[in-house]
Amino acid sequence: MASVELEAVGKTYPGGVEAVKRIDLSIDDGEFLVLVGGSGCGKSTTLRMIAGLETITAGTIRIGERVVNDAAPKDRDIAMVFQNYALYPHMTVYDNMAFALKMRKIRRGEIDQRVRGAAEQLGITDLLKRKPAALSGGQRQRVALGRAIVREPACFLFDEPLSNLDAKLRVAMRSELKSLHQRLRTTSVYVTHDQEEAMTLGDRICVMADGVIQQAGPPLEVYDRPVNRFVAGFIGTPPMNFVETEVRHEADAAVLTGPGVRVVMPGGAGWLADGASVVLGVRPQHLVEAATGGGVAAEAEIDRVELLGDQMDVHLSVGGSAMVSRMPARSGLAAGHTIPLTIGPAHAHIFEPGGFGARLNPPGPGAVS
Repeated sequence: MASVELEAVGKTYPGGVEAVKRIDLSIDDGEFLVLVGGSGCGKSTTLRMIAGLETITAGTIRIGERVVNDAAPKDRDIAMVFQNYALYPHMTVYDNMAFALKMRKIRRGEIDQRVRGAAEQLGITDLLKRKPAALSGGQRQRVALGRAIVREPACFLFDEPLSNLDAKLRVAMRSELKSLHQRLRTTSVYVTHDQEEAMTLGDRICVMADGVIQQAGPPLEVYDRPVNRFVAGFIGTPPMNFVETEVRHEADAAVLTGPGVRVVMPGGAGWLADGASVVLGVRPQHLVEAATGGGVAAEAEIDRVELLGDQMDVHLSVGGSAMVSRMPARSGLAAGHTIPLTIGPAHAHIFEPGGFGARLNPPGPGAVS
């Protein structure tokens, strides 16, 4: 196992396109770090630079104590699991898992021990004589994982390995990956566009956009205290609701007023300047009927409801703005109803205007959502 260190690492393609803009990132020994973001954010490029599949144009990459800027992928002591599995179709499962070890001229007895040990961990011992064409998608993914495990690398790199699986199998494989990491404790870097996958798997998640790390931290920290509006809108399902408001100081409180919304921030909100334009963010789980919570009321018309089992997403129109509230499925609400809502001040996220507007809430438990 080994730590991974990126110092001012950047990637610029011909024509001046900056895919990754001099990022700094430290991944601890044994940590499971997830790089998450939308298409084109730079997460896969970052992973490929760690693997040596992309040449960096700036900065330094260390794996353990060794600088690997100029090291070939095979010399970096990493194992990579790809989105498309990359199995040799003419080889059996056993030979696919053993191939890299044979190339390294490891003795036959040790190869057999490693392959059968990994197969047992992954529950694919009975598949060792099959070829990839005779396997399901989930079985192929386990073989790809097994091929990485037998190498006993310093670091695992995962490039969206679950994206080709159906929804039910993705959930099952997420659980298997988490359990596997808890057993092996090998440093792992995992790339995904799925924020739910990131929250589930990562010891720490790193949200990227426009080639820049927007925020890195434990999943709940990123969820509770997003550093800017982009992170707030990206992490969480359904996404956070936003409404533009203006700050007015009244007595000992700051009042945020926007289309159809009036939120009273209690004493201690002097950090909000009178007359300032700010963006109020509230998660769907914290936008509730006035009868069931305290706080500030807003009138909302229900456009439609989406049932999700014991919960439902209620799509609302608030002062002409579309918002979503997650409520119990048996609330008796339906399209066309008008309901009062509350937004508790403790659940209010305040941001500067703009897509990457910084979070304005001061630190402290009173501001945690």
